[in-house]
Amino acid sequence: MSSNSFIIYNASAGSGKTYALAKVYLKIILASPQNFKKILAITFTNKAVNEMKHRILNSLFEFSSTKSIQEASPLFKDILNETNYTFEELGALGKLRLKQILHNYAFFDISTIDKFTHRLIRTFAKDLKIPQNFEVVLDVDLLLQEAVERVIGKAGEDPEFTKVLLDFALEKIEDDRSWDIAFDLLKIGKLIFDENNAQHLKNLKNHEIGDFLNLQLLLKTKNKALEQQAVEAASTALAYIVTKGIDYKDFPRETLPNHFKKVKDGNFNTTLLYNNKLEENLIEGKILKAAIKNPPIELSAQLLKYYLDIKELVYKRSLYANINRNIVPFALLNAIQKELKIIQVEKDQLSISEFNTLIAREVKDQPAPFIYERLGEKYRHYFIDEFQDTSQMQWENLIPLIGNAMEGEDGLGNTGSLFLVGDPKQAIYRWRGGKAEQFLELATHQKHPFTIASNLVTLPKNYRSYTEIINFNNSFFQSISTLLENSMYQDFFKLGNQQEVNQQEGGYVNLNLLAEDTNEDYALETLTVIKNCLSKGYTYSDICIVIRKKKHGLLLANYLMQHEIPVVSSDSLLLSGNPKTLFLVQLIRYMVQPKELDIQYEILNFLSEGKNDKHAYIYENLNRLDIHLLKEYGFDASKLRQATVFDGLAYAIKLFDLIPSSDAHLSAFMDLVFDVEQKQGPDMQSFLDYWDKKGNSASISTPENLESVQIMTIHKSKGLEFPVVIFPFANSNVFEEIDPKLWLSVDEHEFLGFSELLINKKQEVQNYGAVESQLYEIDHQKLQLDAFNLLYVVLTRAVNALFIISSNNIDKKGNHNPNYYSGLFIHFLKNTGIWEPEKLEYSFGELESQKIKNRLGPNQYTIPYIYTNKNRPDFKILATAGLLWDEGLDVAINQGNVIHYILGAIYKTSDLDRALQMALQKGLLKEMEVEKVREIVEKVIFHPELNHFYQDGLEVLNERELLLVNGTTQRPDRVVMENNHAIIIDYKTGERNSKYQHQLNSYAESFLSMGYSIAQKIIVYINTEIELEYI
Repeated sequence: MSSNSFIIYNASAGSGKTYALAKVYLKIILASPQNFKKILAITFTNKAVNEMKHRILNSLFEFSSTKSIQEASPLFKDILNETNYTFEELGALGKLRLKQILHNYAFFDISTIDKFTHRLIRTFAKDLKIPQNFEVVLDVDLLLQEAVERVIGKAGEDPEFTKVLLDFALEKIEDDRSWDIAFDLLKIGKLIFDENNAQHLKNLKNHEIGDFLNLQLLLKTKNKALEQQAVEAASTALAYIVTKGIDYKDFPRETLPNHFKKVKDGNFNTTLLYNNKLEENLIEGKILKAAIKNPPIELSAQLLKYYLDIKELVYKRSLYANINRNIVPFALLNAIQKELKIIQVEKDQLSISEFNTLIAREVKDQPAPFIYERLGEKYRHYFIDEFQDTSQMQWENLIPLIGNAMEGEDGLGNTGSLFLVGDPKQAIYRWRGGKAEQFLELATHQKHPFTIASNLVTLPKNYRSYTEIINFNNSFFQSISTLLENSMYQDFFKLGNQQEVNQQEGGYVNLNLLAEDTNEDYALETLTVIKNCLSKGYTYSDICIVIRKKKHGLLLANYLMQHEIPVVSSDSLLLSGNPKTLFLVQLIRYMVQPKELDIQYEILNFLSEGKNDKHAYIYENLNRLDIHLLKEYGFDASKLRQATVFDGLAYAIKLFDLIPSSDAHLSAFMDLVFDVEQKQGPDMQSFLDYWDKKGNSASISTPENLESVQIMTIHKSKGLEFPVVIFPFANSNVFEEIDPKLWLSVDEHEFLGFSELLINKKQEVQNYGAVESQLYEIDHQKLQLDAFNLLYVVLTRAVNALFIISSNNIDKKGNHNPNYYSGLFIHFLKNTGIWEPEKLEYSFGELESQKIKNRLGPNQYTIPYIYTNKNRPDFKILATAGLLWDEGLDVAINQGNVIHYILGAIYKTSDLDRALQMALQKGLLKEMEVEKVREIVEKVIFHPELNHFYQDGLEVLNERELLLVNGTTQRPDRVVMENNHAIIIDYKTGERNSKYQHQLNSYAESFLSMGYSIAQKIIVYINTEIELEYI
């Protein structure tokens, strides 16, 4: 069987993996008209899916339109050289396959791994005992929060459970932490959605709260026994020293006797006891002062034995204390897990994080042909992109399907194939199950999931970066790879790390080691680099700042914006960072809690912008906000309280004039409001509950082709490239972790049926014992690899120029610390012989000036948020109509509004009775007033010069809203259309005014821009008599 049926592509950064995949894919689909239906291509993001689909379809289109070999694309030429097609055949096949795919697009199966797994779960929903119409939950935080609230809410119901919760709160208080346990439970609850913990959590399912309490009691008993043994051993050691006739003062600084005294007195702090050179001195026999002659020969050996025996007891006690510290959250983790299941069953939901676990449990034991039969499809060829980020469970779920295709034959004797593409140096998703080791095990034939042997193909050339950047990265990573503690991980960086350069000569790398490691220095240097690049002809959009920590991105965004550098970052796109959005949220809060002064203050603070005396304005209107909003803005709070959240906010946006200019945040916020209404309900409290839980993470989509400097995390930058990359704060701790945990295998008989327990990962774990030490070391090595991989990703994003801003982090002796990124850079400089102790900046190549590029893209239009709230039909108390004919300005305005309403309902003269009846039903009129209003309206519609425009058969637009190019709206009272001519009529009351003429002319311009000609423009003044003004 051909070795080409299982190919692994080792694709380093910029090596053209998409090109390589596309070429193989095209060769398969060109070979047979049905082959494209038999391919499943899997990648990890929708963006990658779209990119791959575009590449395939665009290539087929190019093939079909290629007129000569001279104008053929490199891909066309490669396929022509590697197949037996003639030039004409390849062009014709390209056209034919493109047509076939477009006509059968549903079979063009390039998908994300999650989408494919989702399809499997839908297919096997009945077998998995889940609803066929389950809702996929992408964001699990809300699920987890509800589960934690339910768990805490059980306090007082069950005595054992209540004791666990109470003990946890008291333990936190003893540790000088907040007694609130919700934060801790949310943090540990995230383990449930981490695929790395799936099997460990499965082992917990059969344990009840009582089991955890019994284990806790056992550990406390064991620790008391260990403490007693350690105290006795320390007392014995001290007595032994005395029996040998040696005074405690004979020991240097009495260090050893004091060590034993601390243990005897019940001090078991491992840091205080063992953070010294006592053990080293005991081993070397350096225990007494040099002046002491002829000490007993056996003294050193015996004291070393006492020391090591006690150390073993103390660290075993520390191990049990570590386990015990996690027992309560461990027990509650089990409870949270069960509660999550209940919630999802109640709501017919399934979190996306459970997909792989469900498939692993049910589908992988099914025969592959049965799975295909249920899916209704049969794949023969598989493409898996970003294989280094594929989790072990995802891979194991795919193996039966792929194996069936590769190891079997179809009716024509053809076998299937598998193409894996990845780069272990870019594996940065271990925290969500990614396992780079799988790639190396397959590539080096350490594992054989199929009977077919794999063929490793290394893509040698970097097509992305300029020469200097490629050479720098080759040299840098070869240098630091020797620092990796795991030899297998060193191989990761030896596999294809010496990339060949392309034809793009030049490029620039700048490594700056700041003398002071402060936020201000990093920000200033970043600004300096940006200005330098701009002076060389680069634009803002050419530049991307890549950071490891989000807090550094926020700091830089604020700093750069203060210095008038346009910035786009994840934080600048947050809805919670937009003042208008926050104002609207506070407005909703005010509707729910009208007496809260803090909320009133936030509303007034927003409205005080531009006021001469903000403080006086706020102080004056506190506690009278409803009155102030009504008087100043015409905003009736009662309308917002009675409306749905969406309609109420649309009303507020209009009255507070939040819509003059384009505001993507405002539009996105209203989209979010609408979405929450559909899922949570239209009431205000539901929206506030959602906002309080998820508002901080809601954001708008990142605009493309925006003339701004981008700021993004390393994870976000993966797979992207930029002309200029700046990497500031390049001094991370390689081994930095936040509250890391380890799963420790234990003896079930000794630990009451528990086979695994959770412990905090800290340095002292290395001293717990051989098993624990190995566990710590393996995890430590993985952490180091992940930090190196993050560094590889960020340093390989640049095309033209790369700027690294790190720190000159060396001690007084000139030693660097390889546990920090700065130490890795300094190690490289020393290793290559270019390090100079007094030199802080190193350059490779030259930053060349760029030609001014024509960056005019497609025409861009600014579309403001459009006010969409319409006056909905409602019923009013009839008594309001009696006010219409009272004297005064307000009444005159109301009368004019009623006449307007009735005329707006009349399209032809015969509509008059119906329009009057509608006004009567809405409470705008009383029965006694109908005839008086009829008389006024008839004067208009039967006016000799107007009557023609109220005849039957005309095309009439009454109060029809027009959306203009700039996003604003207009609403003429009446427009009559005759043979592409427009007659525009507007009704007014009161005196003539030139602004009415301007208004009518503005309407006319709008219709002219739509291609209509204007026949007449008429203002109808409705007073005691009807007057017409022709414009």
